[in-house]
Amino acid sequence: MFKQLMTTVLAFLGIQAFAKDQDGKMHLTEEQRENLVKYFGDAFTGKFIQSLEKESRGEAQDQALMDGMVADLQAQLQASLDARTKLEKDLNAEKSEKEKLNGVITEQQKTIDTLSNKPEKDPDPKKVDMKDKDTSWIPSGKDTHLFGQDLPYMALEGRPYNQRAYAALSARHGILMPTREASSLDYTSLKNDLGDYYRIRKQDRIQSFLQELPSLTRIFNLESGYQDQAVLVNLFLTDEFSQADSTALGSTFDNMVKGGYKFEPEVLTMYDVMFAHKFTALKEIEKSWIGYLNREGSSTMKWSFIEYILVETAKKLKNEQEVRRIRGVRKNPTVNVPGTAYQAANGLLKFIKNQIALFKVKPFELGEWNSGNIANYIRTATQMVPEVLRDSGRIVLYMSTDALSDYHKNLETLYGQNRDYTAEIQYVKEYPSVKIVPIPGMAPSKRMIWTIEGNIALFEDKPGEMLNFSLEQQDWTLKVWSNWRESIWAYLTGRKYDNAEEMPSDYSTQLIFCNDVDEPADYFINMEVNDTTPSVLNHTSLVSVANTQATAITGIDDCAVGQEVRLKCGNSTNAITIAQAGNFSLISEAWTPEVGDVIYLKKRSDGKFIELKRESVTSDAIAIAADDTTPDVSAGDKFITVANSQATAITNLDNAIAGRVYTIYGGSDTNSSTIANAGNFVLTAAMTLAEGTYIKLQKSESDSKFYEIERG
Repeated sequence: MFKQLMTTVLAFLGIQAFAKDQDGKMHLTEEQRENLVKYFGDAFTGKFIQSLEKESRGEAQDQALMDGMVADLQAQLQASLDARTKLEKDLNAEKSEKEKLNGVITEQQKTIDTLSNKPEKDPDPKKVDMKDKDTSWIPSGKDTHLFGQDLPYMALEGRPYNQRAYAALSARHGILMPTREASSLDYTSLKNDLGDYYRIRKQDRIQSFLQELPSLTRIFNLESGYQDQAVLVNLFLTDEFSQADSTALGSTFDNMVKGGYKFEPEVLTMYDVMFAHKFTALKEIEKSWIGYLNREGSSTMKWSFIEYILVETAKKLKNEQEVRRIRGVRKNPTVNVPGTAYQAANGLLKFIKNQIALFKVKPFELGEWNSGNIANYIRTATQMVPEVLRDSGRIVLYMSTDALSDYHKNLETLYGQNRDYTAEIQYVKEYPSVKIVPIPGMAPSKRMIWTIEGNIALFEDKPGEMLNFSLEQQDWTLKVWSNWRESIWAYLTGRKYDNAEEMPSDYSTQLIFCNDVDEPADYFINMEVNDTTPSVLNHTSLVSVANTQATAITGIDDCAVGQEVRLKCGNSTNAITIAQAGNFSLISEAWTPEVGDVIYLKKRSDGKFIELKRESVTSDAIAIAADDTTPDVSAGDKFITVANSQATAITNLDNAIAGRVYTIYGGSDTNSSTIANAGNFVLTAAMTLAEGTYIKLQKSESDSKFYEIERG
């Protein structure tokens, strides 16, 4: 019976099939749900969604629920039939009235003919006879639908593509409207989601959610014409130059020469980057949803559509470049293996790390700042910049936008009560000559960088190379690609030393200054797939990914003696393990983690690692009292069951807050607590909280029930 109801609803919505999520389950879009509510009410819509979820899971339908939905549908159809009957009566009445009016018109026409035979008076020359003319629809600036058509797909609310069209039409009449930026698309999903709009003329319903990021060229200069290994020369003046004049004493020139110059080359590294894509099945796209955007007829090459996609692709490439310029870590490519956008080139943060590793920049040893000490931290660090530079008015402090927000908040806490306090200053409070410039996309890094304004720059070979797309048609497919070079570097960095001990403690031979913390310790970066000796060169907190084979960690690359390392299990697919052997023979026992577990290690002088501590995903979970069927969750959002003395079925979560997600871990196999898919809980299936399991639940604001989000 439900399949017949589905067919009826599909016909009503004017679509061929329901959308599917990444798990292949059917669901209604927000627009479809609103239309069902509008015409059939909340009750019918709620029942239909519930039944649709059951259908996706292959569960049997509730017959009573089906009967109720059919009754609701029949009632609505009867109401529609009654409305049609009334409309027919109104039309008949209107027809009778029209016949009467025709009689009146006939009599009036006779009068008009009589008057027409009389001589006409000359018109007044001062009057102008203006004929009525048809006027097209004009936006008012307050419309809710495009072209004034009260149709769901013409609504402005929630449809950026209609908003952009409306803004363009309004601008022609002098009405300025805010509009959303166009962006990229996944045309493979559009074929499924928007195919039902093919027959509608106004089907420019191309949804794109990627917004263009602010360009770093507003902060750093962009220099063109650079290829690999370009040399930027640094000049360092050694010792003192001036002295008291002793020429009257008969001093010889050669004996009085003082001071010196040292040239240090800064070799700029440019990185080769590429974009490559292949358009296929364009004929299929034409038939499924391109519609009138197809200007090429039956040709397999849909050039107008491809041009649109390439414009969106250009925005995506630009966004990736902006992120890479800050957080990129270059990884040399592997033949026939696509790389990631992050690994195409080194970014600013990696550049600073490299300069520290080359003993050209000595960082300020201040540790990691937090939101409660950042104001004093910045004051102390800025004070460590050589005074002659710090007070020159040319030094800029670069930090993340999050850091700037914390700085302002901390200053407000410290000085907010002072009468002369100025909020949200864009300079270091104690050193107003040092300007603060926030860098978008830099968070969560806690790196702070002081240098001469204009010293750090962006470099490229030829302007616009990234967007200089090459096209090649091959049979019924189209190849598109572009190649370019990019880099972020500094003109003046610092004098190179052989080791850190040789570097002066007053930082006098460097022109880039920074603190000694990049990524915060609680921020984890991904390991490589199947990597048994992960590197901590870029960060000391690493999280595992899904591996394709058993992955036992046997060592940690690039780890210094005394350095603390955190390893976190981030995926259960061939999860990482550490045996109590080899480099890890000193740990308390073998580590076979669950997802979310963390082990803390420190390298010893003999190359072995000692264990500092371990954390499990349930370390901060609150224990639920034994046999408690309605645990109080007001104290947190993570809980763990314990051994029960009897069968224990959880029937409610007391004092839960609507909208919050609660995680309940199974902590014991002794009379494990259970949760039924009934009552206050809407689950995918009944849950037994055996040891090592968990379930995430969210309390609904509408019906106060707990809905399952995830389990494992």
